[in-house]
Amino acid sequence: MDSVNDTFKKFGLKTMLMLSAFIVFGLTGCVDDDDNVNAPPTSLNIVTLAETNDQLSILASAIFDADLGGTLQGTGPFTVFAPNNTAFNNLPDGTLDNLSSEQLAQILSFHVVEGEITASDLSASQTVETIQGEELLVTVDGGTVTVNGSAVVGTPDVEASNGIIHIIDEVLLPQEFREPNIIDQAEELGNFTTLTSAIEQTGLTSTLQYLGPFTVFAPTDAAFNNLPAGLLNGLSDEELAEILQYHVLNGTVLSTDLMAEQAVPSLTQEELFITANGGVTVNGSSSVATADVEVSNGVIHAVDQVLLPDAYGTIVDAASKRYFFSTLVSAVADAGLVDALSSTDANLTVFAPTDEAFANLPDGLLGSLTNEQLSSILQYHVLGSEVFAGDLSSEQSPESLTGEDLFITAGSEGAFVNGSTEIITTDVDVNNGVIHAIDGVLLPNVFLDIVQIAQKDYNLTSLVTALSDAGLVNTLKGDGPFTVFAPTNQAFEDASAVIESLSAQQVEDVLLYHAAAVEALSGDLSDGQTIQTVQGEDITVSIDGQGNVTLNGSVNVIEVDRQGTNGVVHVIDGVLVPPSFN
Repeated sequence: MDSVNDTFKKFGLKTMLMLSAFIVFGLTGCVDDDDNVNAPPTSLNIVTLAETNDQLSILASAIFDADLGGTLQGTGPFTVFAPNNTAFNNLPDGTLDNLSSEQLAQILSFHVVEGEITASDLSASQTVETIQGEELLVTVDGGTVTVNGSAVVGTPDVEASNGIIHIIDEVLLPQEFREPNIIDQAEELGNFTTLTSAIEQTGLTSTLQYLGPFTVFAPTDAAFNNLPAGLLNGLSDEELAEILQYHVLNGTVLSTDLMAEQAVPSLTQEELFITANGGVTVNGSSSVATADVEVSNGVIHAVDQVLLPDAYGTIVDAASKRYFFSTLVSAVADAGLVDALSSTDANLTVFAPTDEAFANLPDGLLGSLTNEQLSSILQYHVLGSEVFAGDLSSEQSPESLTGEDLFITAGSEGAFVNGSTEIITTDVDVNNGVIHAIDGVLLPNVFLDIVQIAQKDYNLTSLVTALSDAGLVNTLKGDGPFTVFAPTNQAFEDASAVIESLSAQQVEDVLLYHAAAVEALSGDLSDGQTIQTVQGEDITVSIDGQGNVTLNGSVNVIEVDRQGTNGVVHVIDGVLVPPSFN
């Protein structure tokens, strides 16, 4: 008896359909009217009809050998997925002869469903219970009906007096007789009872039995037991299905196929982050305890944690699972910000630098920071509200948690923060905000020189260009200290006629007239004060009763005290022209 079972397991049905989605599958039957031209009259019952059909003579003989003739000649109605002679002949030699009548009856009963199901009754995907007790997966795609992923209905809707026959090109094997598939193997191993129950609850069992190939990262019962109390029971079936599908990849991926690092899409299209370095780890902390359990429709890797999609975790959770945020995660811990970024009461936006971004910082900078300085830098990457990529306009300057603005632009060439740092991955949606990955570390003004402060503001690009053209960048990157009154782009546009009439030397003099060789914060300014510029002439300061600052009687200071490493920038709404030019 064991040799019979082994024979069938060896030649079990392998599911060969590749899918584009995890739940909706193409299932259709070749419904060709010509196939039914010679169908016997419906006065014949299923058994008699099989006896009179040249394609079904082996099936008819097997029905009597299995002592099922009485059942299938009964009132019914029944739906029979009837293997044709070719299907039986494709079995290993002697297979039928080696079966007991009880085994043969079990196999044939696996082809029979109570009730009459025509091809037109079928939807894209459904499971139907056989009289043997196990289920079949019946799918329809583009006119082709397929059973259990590989048995194709060649002739549908052969009507009988007590039901209907669909002729198929393979013999369907129940679990006892086939090579184990993902579900069969998980049940046999015994330590995946919670997983298989959850799969059954969400209607995914037949998919993982008969379709594929798939790679399943299968949480053990212990992994489910380690979930927060009440989490599993609090999920809807839809949410549970999403979590389960997040553990599955299309295709067969063995541990030997893995590189050191890879991000691969699950059936939900959300990525899993897998590292292989001695052992295999998924999403940063879930270890593969048993790898490469190969089955007929893919491979199982047992994991010691349940993998949760981003929506079920916090900012820290999402960052921790991604191997390219390891420096950021360590820095958040060092700065004591884990709790703040893990709070589900928060609703934050994080611009998250990659490991490569941190590596591109000046040598020694990161290691030289105090925890307070590190905290300030990290908080400068965080907004106090949720901003998705679709919320961005062409220009905006939201306030970070430090109170200092970020300058964000978005257009056809991408989205950038502070002038040159690109947003390379958007909208990692988590339960307390959203993450956007960036290719640079954003530094607050206190870590930047005067020129760098200007460079990150999209309102000061004309000034930065003019300084470069005049060869003054290195001057203002010097030790200082400096005070720079920085005209906006609009200010340069309003003064374009005047500036275009000047020589290159005069333009340089105009620019130097906006800089003083002293650091003068807004609190240092007084009404009637004069400030000598690097150009040599003075600027006159006026302050009214409301504290508004005006320079030379007409140019307003609209933002003050962008203080950097070598001075301070005050933004102004006009271009200052040296008095001697008049």
